[in-house]
Amino acid sequence: MKNVSSKYLYVLIVFLTFLAGCKEPSLEVASLGKKLPSPFLKGADPFSQDFEAQNYVQIQGACDSRVGDILISFDKSIWHQPPTTPDLAGTTLPAATINDRDCTDGAFNLYLTKNDLTNIWGLPTGSSAPSVDHIYLKGESLIGDTETLVLSKGPNSGGGNSVATKLILEKNWPKGYAGSGQCESFRAQVQNSSGYRATTAVAITFKLEKRVKGLVSSDVATYSSWQDCQNGTTGQTTFTIPAGSDGIELIYKFPSTPLNETFEFRIVAPSSLSADSNYTPVVMRDSSAGSNYRWLTIEPYIHQIYKNTCYPVTIRSYNYNHSSPSDPSGGTINLTSSSSQMKFYTGSDCATETTSYTFSAYSSSINAFIKYTSSGSETETFTSVTLNKGAASAGSYTYDFAPFDLRIDLSNKSLATRLEFWGPQVLTRSQCQSFQLTTLNDNGTPIPVSAATQVYLGTQESSVGSFYTDSTCSYTSISSIAIPAQQSSFTVFFKATVNTAGTYHFLHSAAGLNFKSHDFNVILAPTKLKIYAPDMFAGACKAFTIGLSDDAGNSYVSTYNLNVNFNVSFSSPLTDRVFMDSNCSILNTSNNVTIGSGMGTAVVYIQTADLVGINLNMSVTSVGGLAGDYFYGTFH
Repeated sequence: MKNVSSKYLYVLIVFLTFLAGCKEPSLEVASLGKKLPSPFLKGADPFSQDFEAQNYVQIQGACDSRVGDILISFDKSIWHQPPTTPDLAGTTLPAATINDRDCTDGAFNLYLTKNDLTNIWGLPTGSSAPSVDHIYLKGESLIGDTETLVLSKGPNSGGGNSVATKLILEKNWPKGYAGSGQCESFRAQVQNSSGYRATTAVAITFKLEKRVKGLVSSDVATYSSWQDCQNGTTGQTTFTIPAGSDGIELIYKFPSTPLNETFEFRIVAPSSLSADSNYTPVVMRDSSAGSNYRWLTIEPYIHQIYKNTCYPVTIRSYNYNHSSPSDPSGGTINLTSSSSQMKFYTGSDCATETTSYTFSAYSSSINAFIKYTSSGSETETFTSVTLNKGAASAGSYTYDFAPFDLRIDLSNKSLATRLEFWGPQVLTRSQCQSFQLTTLNDNGTPIPVSAATQVYLGTQESSVGSFYTDSTCSYTSISSIAIPAQQSSFTVFFKATVNTAGTYHFLHSAAGLNFKSHDFNVILAPTKLKIYAPDMFAGACKAFTIGLSDDAGNSYVSTYNLNVNFNVSFSSPLTDRVFMDSNCSILNTSNNVTIGSGMGTAVVYIQTADLVGINLNMSVTSVGGLAGDYFYGTFH
């Protein structure tokens, strides 16, 4: 944009903002609270192009293929998707020019023309038109917006406003809360001066500070992996964000007390940049089996819905040890919205309005329905509302809930035109993994089909794996599935069986719906459970780790909750020696541990005091196609 006289193409820089996520748990999707990174330019900087001479600028970039449409704004309030066919009047672009405006192939290529900037985004023309100083760009996905990239007018445009300036600390899923004695995830995030995600040019070291009840602790130890946290190894007090990165994940193990207190964390002593002086507050709840505290989520984690359309959602509760509760008496929750046009219902026809829902006995989920009622007088294309939990809840349980932001599509695009397939991009061979088929309009908004729609499931390469309707992939495999009428999504499961690790492609079809091939990577699966024993010196509470391994000894992460039965015996009759915690204070009476989804190991603790000369026999039972393991050793 040479000599653009600060008009139209200062708008084009915003193109790369990406804001999404899904962090994260179930169809949370793992991500659970995390956002997908922003796209990045791979073509010429729009500000280096001569907009006034050619009446357009081209924006090319790369992006995460899990993202759908690209949206552009000039005020961070009103967002529009570039048209499929740009208005080419006054340009020399070929008549066949089109905009590649989504990320399903990992890239985008857009032409922003003078007429489109005026007619779609409403940018004024003429010599007296005000200057446009920023362009904002983000992507839409079923798990929320991506991070937003901000491009700014000025000598450093094309990256000037993306320069890293500070570090902030975020608490991941569940946001704002944590369980006592639990490993919980934080993220140290690099931001620019506008508060958007940025990349650091140099490695940054920093420390953590904690404040509880006014008492400040420095050099707080955390972990870089879930395994280290669960195994109780020594944590680290100095952390490094590598050059070229936008942040790192930190795993902190909360203590057992004080319950229901606010723990506050912040980054201190960064080697460069500045650290946010504000603390990140986290309320710690009791995570024991007898706790009356629960935390709530709304699933699936679609962050965008269409006006005047009834959508099913699941309100799900979790214990603070991240397991699903089985409460004999159900509690009642009340939901509220920041907009009176956002309403809650009890039935799939969205006829009976309510704001109160009750969990059935021994159930951790509630089927609910939501709808945004449009007045028909809106002038914007999108609006946003926030869902929250209302006052007092009935029953004997206290429910925590972080506000849930929802985006409303107010356009006239009421028909489903696209089919998406959402789920993990890395699949482990022989493990059953969940995916969601979803029908969307051209804005990337989930749109229910008017009649049952048959979807034919397949892969581009042959003999890669099979599709199923059950979460264990043990029933008869399927080659097609029908999305029921008035639904926009359906869950299916896939188990890769191909013998060679590599990149493969899903290839589905449905009448009247466009589907682009979706690539995924297959890694070789673990074949057995393995016991990792510590040194056999007696006298302390020792951690015996149970993990997933292949025949070559490589470790793997489980993609679902895996319950493992074990047995421990000694050469001398002994009792009360097997525990659940690193202090050997909570007995494990079930002979069972769980390797959680996204985890690689589980830990059994054995009190070895006074065991010199005693033989230990430990075994784990085969499960889910994984062979068991056996360990024998003598304490000394």
